[in-house]
Amino acid sequence: MTDRNNAEPATRLLAVAGTLANNGVRQGEMGLAAAQTIGYRTAMLAAAFGNPAKMANPEFIRMGAEKVEAAAEAAQELAEGFAELQHAFLAMFTGQARMAVTLLGGLGTARSPGEVVGLFEESINAGLNAGIHFAESAASFATAGLGPIHRKTRSNARRLARKAVWS
Repeated sequence: MTDRNNAEPATRLLAVAGTLANNGVRQGEMGLAAAQTIGYRTAMLAAAFGNPAKMANPEFIRMGAEKVEAAAEAAQELAEGFAELQHAFLAMFTGQARMAVTLLGGLGTARSPGEVVGLFEESINAGLNAGIHFAESAASFATAGLGPIHRKTRSNARRLARKAVWS
């Protein structure tokens, strides 16, 4: 993500769109990797049915443990990211309410049309920045939860592809 204090709103929104597009790509990669892993493990299980000793393959134990491990990592990442998401939501709500009060109060004391325009501009910018900050936080939150599962799924597919799983 871009530095939200120095970047233009359009640049920030493009960064959010890029993050969300990247998440979509990562989900597609996970789907392909999961299909490969399921195929390899299905072949291993089919081969093991003919020989009960092969059912002791550590890969069969790893199947469940790695899912729990990835889910725990994702939950931890999401828990850490939730605080920022909640902060951004509250900042969006309270910031807009504060600017509305400032705008209404300023309208009563404005001495020129230029001051009125300045008040409206400040109010619009505050609301825009708060909304974009929330979008940035939501995109980061989605990325955080996806990361551990994506890593585990991809690493399984690569590891199993290197093994001669059907021999």
